[in-house]
Amino acid sequence: MLFHLPGWNSGLKEWILQRFTGIYILLYFLYFMFYFLFNSDFNFSYLGWINFYSSFYFKIFTLLLIFSLTLHLSIGMSIIINDYLKFYILRILFDLVINFLLLAYIFFIMQILWGFK
Repeated sequence: MLFHLPGWNSGLKEWILQRFTGIYILLYFLYFMFYFLFNSDFNFSYLGWINFYSSFYFKIFTLLLIFSLTLHLSIGMSIIINDYLKFYILRILFDLVINFLLLAYIFFIMQILWGFK
């Protein structure tokens, strides 16, 4: 698991974390959907998208979404890896590769988000 905390070896805690991250992901996309449905004056041009993404609060909420997605994916992939890979070395290798890719994903998205002026 990417964000492994000491003493968090219980499956119940991972289940609860995955539910909270799933709820945040759902709320983020519901906000996104309702914003476009009920904001009829939004301009779907390049300038409209730049203005939408340049808000500090939107960047923070999107960054929280990325952290939630990576935590959700890390827990899910860790469970899948532990269920289907029986060799200990393969489990560690796959877990390291997936977590490295998720960290790279976080840094790449942070660079994109804070690249908007």
